[in-house]
Amino acid sequence: MSNSTEDLQMLRLIRAFQKLADQDTRRMVLLYVEEQVQKQQAEPTGERLTKSSPGAGNSTTVDS
Repeated sequence: MSNSTEDLQMLRLIRAFQKLADQDTRRMVLLYVEEQVQKQQAEPTGERLTKSSPGAGNSTTVDS
């Protein structure tokens, strides 16, 4: 994926997240993304490159 495509996806993610008014929903989205990053980091590098995953995230809790 090109840098410009990644940049656009990041902007879309930020804009969508900003529109979430409910704090519980924001927390759920954050936890999901962190969980995806943790799973991605646990995969061997070759496996990660062949999969297309929609996001990433650790299991660290951050309150907005």
